Amino acid sequence: MNKTYQIVWNRTTRTYVAASEVARRRGASGVSVCRALTAACAGLLGALTLSQAARADDCTPQTQGCINLAQASTTQVASPASPAATDAAMSAETAAAINNASVFAGTPADVGGSAASQPIMMLAAATPTPVTDYISVSPNVVQGSSTSASNALNAMAIGPVAAATGINALAVGGGSAAGSDGSTAVGSSAGALSVNSTVVGAGATVGALSDNSIALGYNARSSGLNSASIGGLASATSVGAVAIGYNSFVRQTATNGLAMGSGATATAADAVALGAGSMADRANVVSVGNGTLNRQIGYLAAGTQATDAVNVGQLAGVAAALGGGASIDSNGAVLAPSYTVGGATYHDVGAALAAAASDGVSASADALRYDTAAHDIATLGNRDTAVKLTHIADGTLSADSSDAVTGAQLYGVDQAVTQNSTAITNITNNVSNIADGTLGLLRQDPVSRDLSVAKDTEGVHVDFTGQSGPRELLGVAAGTTAGSAVNLGQLGPVVESLGGGATVNPDGTIQKPVYSIGGTTYGDVGAALAAAVATSVGAGADALQYDSAAHDKVTLGNPPVPVQLTNVRAASLAADSSDAVNGGQLFSTNEAVAQNTGSITNLDQRTTTIEGDVSNITNQITNGEIGLIQQDQASRDLSVAKDTDGARVDFTGTAGARELTGIAAGTADSSAVNLGQVRPMVAALGGGAQINADGSVSGPTYHVQGGTQANVGDALGSLDSGLATLQQNMATGGIGMVTQDAATRVINVGAATDGSLINMAGTAGNRVVTGVAAGAVGPSSTDALNGAQLYSQAASTAVALGGGATVNPDGTMTAPSYKVGGTVVNNVGSALTNLDGRVTQNSTDIAGLQSTLVNLNGAVANAVQYDSSAHDKLTLGGTAANAPKVQLTNLKDGELSATSSDAVTGAQLWSTNQQLGSLNQVINNIQTTGDTYVSVNSSGNAAQAIGNGSVAIGGGAKASAPNSVAIGEGSVADQTGTVSVGSAGNERRITNVAAGQAPADAVNMQQFQGGMNEVARNAYSGTASAIALSMVPEVDATKNLALGVATAGYKGYQAVAVALSARVTSNLKVKVGAGVSSATTTVGAGASYQW
Repeated sequence: MNKTYQIVWNRTTRTYVAASEVARRRGASGVSVCRALTAACAGLLGALTLSQAARADDCTPQTQGCINLAQASTTQVASPASPAATDAAMSAETAAAINNASVFAGTPADVGGSAASQPIMMLAAATPTPVTDYISVSPNVVQGSSTSASNALNAMAIGPVAAATGINALAVGGGSAAGSDGSTAVGSSAGALSVNSTVVGAGATVGALSDNSIALGYNARSSGLNSASIGGLASATSVGAVAIGYNSFVRQTATNGLAMGSGATATAADAVALGAGSMADRANVVSVGNGTLNRQIGYLAAGTQATDAVNVGQLAGVAAALGGGASIDSNGAVLAPSYTVGGATYHDVGAALAAAASDGVSASADALRYDTAAHDIATLGNRDTAVKLTHIADGTLSADSSDAVTGAQLYGVDQAVTQNSTAITNITNNVSNIADGTLGLLRQDPVSRDLSVAKDTEGVHVDFTGQSGPRELLGVAAGTTAGSAVNLGQLGPVVESLGGGATVNPDGTIQKPVYSIGGTTYGDVGAALAAAVATSVGAGADALQYDSAAHDKVTLGNPPVPVQLTNVRAASLAADSSDAVNGGQLFSTNEAVAQNTGSITNLDQRTTTIEGDVSNITNQITNGEIGLIQQDQASRDLSVAKDTDGARVDFTGTAGARELTGIAAGTADSSAVNLGQVRPMVAALGGGAQINADGSVSGPTYHVQGGTQANVGDALGSLDSGLATLQQNMATGGIGMVTQDAATRVINVGAATDGSLINMAGTAGNRVVTGVAAGAVGPSSTDALNGAQLYSQAASTAVALGGGATVNPDGTMTAPSYKVGGTVVNNVGSALTNLDGRVTQNSTDIAGLQSTLVNLNGAVANAVQYDSSAHDKLTLGGTAANAPKVQLTNLKDGELSATSSDAVTGAQLWSTNQQLGSLNQVINNIQTTGDTYVSVNSSGNAAQAIGNGSVAIGGGAKASAPNSVAIGEGSVADQTGTVSVGSAGNERRITNVAAGQAPADAVNMQQFQGGMNEVARNAYSGTASAIALSMVPEVDATKNLALGVATAGYKGYQAVAVALSARVTSNLKVKVGAGVSSATTTVGAGASYQW
């Protein structure tokens, strides 16, 4: 139904009524126009309320869906069903009748509940009152073009020459224009020309390319993207500009500028002008005035950052700190300080300080001055009379000090000289104590004779590095406890047990092993084992595996028989290292101890010149400040002979090598390793490898591929050899899903398993199976047929059909084309139907001729006459039963067409019989021979191929669309280029469909379900990954870093996620993670800033 109407003047009823948009209209008097426009506005407003009231319902200020035009406390809604409602309410349904289209279901309503020819009336008390008493439009409406609204959705224009041309565009007011989607223009000559722009006010505009902008107020103007102008003559002309206030202005150069206040102006990018008349003409500035008008910023908090504004309170503090009477006056001006130096007045600190430096020394006769301008000598008093200096601070005592010393300092020197003899005696005693191990960081227990290093002090490192680099530790006994150092005798067997050529080099470094797995070389046990596991179908009895899925423990060998680890590299030496060290790492210890005596002997000479040094020697040695073994006072780390050369530290004593205890786990390449570090390595070897009670290491014994191996390299070599044999057997068809009989050479696929389907599809889609021999064709044959066989059968069928039927390269068949009776048909059924109809007609016609000739009754025996005056029948030869047959010769060929009534000649009939014979032969070949490729059985209506290039096969089948195919009885193909096997309500399944290969091939249910299953698998796996990622806990508020794992399942699919979250600052937190499932891997990252 047409929903476009216009308001036209009804001269008979003297009112405006709704009419078609093509109806002609004439003008009316000003009062009538006013009344009609008022009615239209009232109807429009009523329709916009969307009220569903259709009866006389109460309308209160809180009721939705009605307009209270009277100011009574309670009104009612008038509707077509109840036109007598009281007061001045008007239902939305009724008001919508102004356009003759009811907003709600039901009979279209009329304004005021009466005929459309009546003006809108409201009922107050019992007296009708025109709505114009409450809504009025000026009679002085500008004449000119009519209001226009485009066909865009919800476009609406109200007012003379108003225009709305965008989706949801609204133009209200004379000459207003809403020219883009979502634009609103309200007011005389208001213009909203950009998407989602809003304009309210006479002459206000939003220009083109100014999406999302607003202009509110008389002649307000916004002409920049996302701009806003609010106030009469306000103008925002740049991107992101905001102008608020009468005559406020943001210039086009002021991107993102703000002008707030009457006459405020912003002319530079990101500038802000606040207050009437303010000018912001510099980028990134906030202005509260202009060149002649300045304003204070009141109630400003004290600035705390480098870029914060400061208040007067802060400035007053600075003035007070200057002194000299500096202050802030009542007008905010800073009063400069006043300083008097040398009788002169200065008003800044710099000048006053310069004057003090220049003139201060000559301020009085008693002033102390240099003797010369070189400032290299100053004489106190008179040259012949000495001057006593008192209250002198102690001077600095050092080799380069030029300070004066006090009497107290000189007295201390005298006392120190007196104490030298006693100190030297003490040195001798201390040296003796150091020599016998009772004093210093390195001590020896007089009973057990065990050595200890700095046992009474803190610190976690002992550094044996000297001037020549790290030292070798000699005389290191085999470690027996977790904190004991290991010697090279312990480490060597561990390294050798690794196999693969691993060994300890002469310089103490470890020669890494080399393992060959599957033709690939690996340089560590972990990578080699991973390769062995990856290339084997399962771990053998001698395979090295984790004890549990947690991967936190690996047991080597069969407990309690340990496995020996050899070829262990030098351990890390650090505070938290539990590695055992080798002999080379500990050699330098004894060397440093041997040098202590000579170093201590030289202490006597070092104390002769510096007061206090002699008395501190004992403390320095005890605290590790001097000597071969020293302790850093800050880090508390110990160092051994760090300032001397030597490459070994020998701990060998008179009883032989010593065991080093208290050795922390090494962490650096040159750190000593303890037995606690070596023990897991030995245990990880398995095969019975272990550390014996005396510290020696028993190597592992592995049993792989039926043999016995004494190291990892040999075991991996045996495993690799077994894998090579396995791969050879699989390659030759000896084992696996595809095998080949060695005698018959027959290849079997899955002969030992169940399953009824072989899927050849791969990651790139379906595959073509080639090299297929011709299979046997017979009732019991299960052989696969190749393309050549199928082509041969299709080709023979095409030859039998004739009519130009051919086999296309893609395996489809081009239908035959028969010309029967002047009509071209494309299938055997249509051809037979055409022939059968015409032969039947011929038989009937011939029988009629014979009857006419037999019943010939006329004057001449040989005359041929009609049987009656009706001239509808002619019998030749008489009507008797034994009447001879009459032969008609020399007949002209009759016209062969659906409308022809001509007699046909023998030649024409002979031709028809020949065609029938051929068709019968074809049909016989189809129905009676062994190659039964086509069979048609239908007694229904004939098939119809109407569309150009269409094919219809089956009784009642109809192909009406071009290039369409209808197959089967009753099938309908009414869409271009389609193949139909049924009709609405009579659908058929297409079975035995091979899997599609090309992009345009049809897919079968198996392919479809496989694709859906793959989609579901990816979707469910991805969901499980996402859930697992969300389950990883984040870092706590009191921590900085958290690494977490989580697992999740969704609809039978599992995923594992690993995530790392870090608290970068107290406010900033980041998180990254990855979720891994059988189908896909998901990754994610995020950050949050909290306050």
